[in-house]
Amino acid sequence: MRVTPAAPGVHFRSVNLPAAPDPHADLMRRAAAGDAAAFGELVKGTKALVAGVIYRFLGHARETEDLAQEVYLRAWAARGRWQPTARVTTWLATIASRLCLNERAKFARRHTLPEQEVAAPTDERLGSEEAQRVRQAVLSLPDDQRLAIALKYFGERTDREVAEAMELSLSAAQALLFRARRKLVDLLK
Repeated sequence: MRVTPAAPGVHFRSVNLPAAPDPHADLMRRAAAGDAAAFGELVKGTKALVAGVIYRFLGHARETEDLAQEVYLRAWAARGRWQPTARVTTWLATIASRLCLNERAKFARRHTLPEQEVAAPTDERLGSEEAQRVRQAVLSLPDDQRLAIALKYFGERTDREVAEAMELSLSAAQALLFRARRKLVDLLK
């Protein structure tokens, strides 16, 4: 057990807890074997996470649904190659992050005007003005930082899962998240 100082006189103990079982692994195993109904259940159980990651990366609600469908089309096509080495949601987040990065330039060319009249998901704890400020700050981050933040906070991934989804080492993902959080703090002052 490692003791990490948080502040003078305050210490937190770092404990490695066993990973919780993946609640989607059984559905993915069945889908990998060709069970379309199991894949449909997997989509129902993960679509909010996938759509959230895409929306937080692109900031455009109209594109989110189309890209989320593309994530699932790609996942279905790759289902036979799926390996249970990471959580299913991490695998889907990896597909979503690659798709977002690949689509970013095309998306920017197609959407030069700001989005209007589309309701955007917000955090109920924030007022609408504050939520808009946070949204704009996140959207102003560089692509890699925005994706890391979207995966970590809106996709509710661990640092390790962010690293896996972005194909980075754990330390590189943590450094990326640190820089992104620091930049967000500066932008939101």
